[in-house]
Amino acid sequence: MKTFKQTVINIHGAGPKHYRSLEDGSGDWQAQLPTHLGSDYKVLSPQMPSPKNPSFEEWKILFEKYLLRARGDLIFVGHSLGGSFLLKYISENIIPQKILALLLVATPFKTIKGFEAPTDYTSLKKIQNIFLYHSMDDVEVPYAHALMYNKLMQGNLKTYFNQGHFFKRKEFPDIIQDIHHIASSVSQNTENTHI
Repeated sequence: MKTFKQTVINIHGAGPKHYRSLEDGSGDWQAQLPTHLGSDYKVLSPQMPSPKNPSFEEWKILFEKYLLRARGDLIFVGHSLGGSFLLKYISENIIPQKILALLLVATPFKTIKGFEAPTDYTSLKKIQNIFLYHSMDDVEVPYAHALMYNKLMQGNLKTYFNQGHFFKRKEFPDIIQDIHHIASSVSQNTENTHI
């Protein structure tokens, strides 16, 4: 029987606002994650500082405060620059909790100073569940960036059409389904080890 909530840490993108009220410019689907995932999940969504002029070091300070609050295994979700931040942070730092999954939406490869793609993917390759979601018509981050990441990490690339940079999505059923699948697989494995 599950006695704790699965922790999901959700990192937004950066830049000017486009289709929602928050300044970070991310899609409404991120704000709706807690609702769509349900009560078995604790979704931590830090509002990163200075999204119009992001600094990796500033984001790192706030992110680490949230890491201290996180319990159990972790699932990370990152949109756009939020994905770049997660990749860089995980590749350069030791995270004491186990990372169950890394879900990256429209993540740029090398576009913003300080948030460049990792040079060492060793720690990232240890993550069993890596998903990349990218639309072929994304004008903010070309689809080729997803192909480069997928080659380096051997993740599960999900390709979309007519979704742009995923700003306009109010829901993201694929991410919800993937998180549920990952969490249920871990839960079943835990139950089997106690039989």
